Amino acid sequence: MKKLKMMSMLSIMIASLFFFSSNTFAVQYYTISTNSGVPINMRSGPGTNYPIMLSIPSGSKVPYYCYSYGTTVTGKYGTSNIWDQIQWKDSRGVVNIGYISDTYVYTGSDGPVGIRCN
Repeated sequence: MKKLKMMSMLSIMIASLFFFSSNTFAVQYYTISTNSGVPINMRSGPGTNYPIMLSIPSGSKVPYYCYSYGTTVTGKYGTSNIWDQIQWKDSRGVVNIGYISDTYVYTGSDGPVGIRCN
């Protein structure tokens, strides 16, 4: 019984190590914005050639995970081929992960921020 308890505690400690060292806590939140206030399209991949998954209201704060290179777009914050992977809940409350052009995300940088998506 004592050995089982020790193994359980060890398993929990190892699982905690993986959980707390993951990128879960590295997520940054940034505001997305357009000059006109129209919603921003979130796409399934890093480019305008990918399907639109949903639209996000301008002014929303979104969790940012990583960046990729894709289609060049001109937006509120300049012209860039950087696309940011973000998360947004749709009207049903389902969490979606997709991409928006970095030109609509106020990151404080003209270049990529964070890590590159795999």
